Amino acid sequence: MRTHSLRSRKAKITVTLSNELVHQIDKLLDSPEASSRSQLVEEAVRRWLREQAKKELDRQTEEYYLSLSKAELNEDRQWTKIARRSAKCLRNK
Repeated sequence: MRTHSLRSRKAKITVTLSNELVHQIDKLLDSPEASSRSQLVEEAVRRWLREQAKKELDRQTEEYYLSLSKAELNEDRQWTKIARRSAKCLRNK
């Protein structure tokens, strides 16, 4: 019976970093949250990937709104007003 999920598996890779970056990473190892270089690099990559996903979502959202016709933009504004009034009423209860 396997007790480890696929998510818990890790792949060992090699990366080349500048000496200055390695020095900065090593300084961070003094903090209680950091247990290893690998953990710090993994967390940094995760954060970067989340930021990239957010930027892509922002880009797609902007693209969507730029593609709307004037009538669609007007309808969207009306729905926004309705939602704002509804949220205001719920806050005041």
